[in-house]
Amino acid sequence: MDRNDFEACLKSFYKARVEGDMDALGEAFAQNAKFQVVGSPEFSMLAASAEGHEEVIGLLRTIADSFELDEFAFLDLLIDGNNAAIRWRARVQNVTSGDSFTTELADFIEIDGGKITSVNEFLDTALAG
Repeated sequence: MDRNDFEACLKSFYKARVEGDMDALGEAFAQNAKFQVVGSPEFSMLAASAEGHEEVIGLLRTIADSFELDEFAFLDLLIDGNNAAIRWRARVQNVTSGDSFTTELADFIEIDGGKITSVNEFLDTALAG
């Protein structure tokens, strides 16, 4: 996959996340994918990980059902081979409480064969939790 294809894949992934498009997210991930929101599960319910397509999509569905995203912007996008580091910003609304905040996140993503195989997401779990 060349850089332009990789970047297009990433942009499609983030568009699907912001829109809560679970079908498009399902298409984005490989069967053996891993997704982790990095943090201490003892201190934040958001700190979670999933392995395998079904679990990853389940975790993303839970996140999408809990938090709505808008005002999305890429701040940094670095691509090296099959790996990318993305720093992004969005306004996040907690669906339950109605509270909203703008925050930055950092994702480290690996893609193989046009599908996402790994996402490690770093966010302010205390702010979101």
